[in-house]
Amino acid sequence: MMNPIGGKRIVLGVTGSIASYKAADLASKLSQAGARVDTILTQAATRFVTPLTLQSVTGRRAYTDTDLWGNEAHVLHVGLAHGADLLVIAPATANT
Repeated sequence: MMNPIGGKRIVLGVTGSIASYKAADLASKLSQAGARVDTILTQAATRFVTPLTLQSVTGRRAYTDTDLWGNEAHVLHVGLAHGADLLVIAPATANT
């Protein structure tokens, strides 16, 4: 059976919610299915899950608001979006 996400590049945006811890499981499952998962955490999300947790399950760097809006922001945020096949925002709430 063909794997629809194998080899795809997915950007996972993690927002601040008590459900943010589930993003690590989602990132892990996507990675295990063969996707390259880049994660971006809002400042609020870092209160529930750490970048290190997401890095450990994806094998790739996890980015935060500070990374995207610091000195290299003009290049970094464009680069993350440029080659993405899919953008997932999770968890998504009425405030997201």
